[in-house]
Amino acid sequence: MDVVRNAHFTPSMDRPRAKRRVTRPMLLGAGGLALAAAAIAWIVLSPAERTLRVEASKITISTVAAAPFHDFIPLRGQVVPLDSIVLDAVLGGRVEEVMAEAGQRVTAGQPLIRLSDPTLELNAISSEAQIIQQINAQLALELSFETTKTGDAKAVADADYNILRLGREVARRQPLAAKGFQSQETLDQSADELNYQKRLRDVATDGLQRDASVIKRSSALIEETASRLDENLAAAKHQLDALVVRAPTDGVLTAIEAHVGEEKVRGQNLGQVDRDGGFKVTVPVDEFYLARVKPGQKVAVTIDGAPSSLIVSKVYPQVKDGKFEIDLAWDGATPAGLRRGQAVQGKLELGGDVPAVVLPAGPFLEASGGAWVFVVAPDGVTAERRTVKLGRRTTESVEVLGGLKPGDRVVTSDYTGLDRIDRLTIST
Repeated sequence: MDVVRNAHFTPSMDRPRAKRRVTRPMLLGAGGLALAAAAIAWIVLSPAERTLRVEASKITISTVAAAPFHDFIPLRGQVVPLDSIVLDAVLGGRVEEVMAEAGQRVTAGQPLIRLSDPTLELNAISSEAQIIQQINAQLALELSFETTKTGDAKAVADADYNILRLGREVARRQPLAAKGFQSQETLDQSADELNYQKRLRDVATDGLQRDASVIKRSSALIEETASRLDENLAAAKHQLDALVVRAPTDGVLTAIEAHVGEEKVRGQNLGQVDRDGGFKVTVPVDEFYLARVKPGQKVAVTIDGAPSSLIVSKVYPQVKDGKFEIDLAWDGATPAGLRRGQAVQGKLELGGDVPAVVLPAGPFLEASGGAWVFVVAPDGVTAERRTVKLGRRTTESVEVLGGLKPGDRVVTSDYTGLDRIDRLTIST
């Protein structure tokens, strides 16, 4: 133990004090912390470039060139019918019979699927019976109206007949009563009966008019009610008819989703019918081109090895999973033998060929968005990050608007994970 020498001792301090040892681990720990702190400060305060070493065999290097820019979009789509009708279950029920198969040609109104629903059938029968009962009641009321009109007309006719008969009788008896051959009492009775029949005719005529007015108003109401009852009866029968799913149009049954014994709910999809009316081509396009694709643009495609000319007929602006859809229509006669789902490949021309500075397209565009690239130095050992301005794009090339010149070599492979790197060191 090391002892401190040349120390002054007091009587109460008669023991020597030992020096404190500093062990190697303690020295290393303190030094490491100091180095770490210095490194952190250097990283924060120093604007040093961040460099990553990459192997030349794992990157792609392309050369910027002055060349015509071919402004087109490569397309890949499929042939679909112009009009497809989805079959949904109007009413739910159990599948009792499937009367058609997918791929079969059908005609409008042809039964395809028959469902059953005992509760619905009983309700429909009950409703139909009630409606028929109401219709019969109306018919009975109309018959009573006819009876009333007949009775009123008969009463007027009887009164007219009696007036005519009694008038003749009074006319014959008056001369006889004046000569004493006929009693005055008999003549008066005939005259009284004539006046009575005239009053009866007035009453019968008034009753006929009033009944006719009431019957006219009631008949209009009965006619309106009868129309509604007929509609209700048709609706009750239609409920049962709706259990049979029918083809809505002539065409091809491209899908049918029903098996005997299955339970189907209202609104559930049962299949699809492609209407006879021609075909179109549906193509997904990258959202980058949404503002540049317009109806009427020409499209050259190849179908089964044969060239064909189409035009953009419709652009759907909704973007899903980075794509939007367009419809293509044939510019002229539709080729024969087209099939639903048939693949179509072609090019959509966005503009004519123009002189430009171009860079071959590559995966680098996805990570950088075309805002920056790694430009390879003349010695080919390093590649510096550089801000650039790119314009139109195709699957083959990109138009350079600034930051690059013909002859520059650019790393065009994937930039994933390089967004914080300033320089690449290329090793062979």
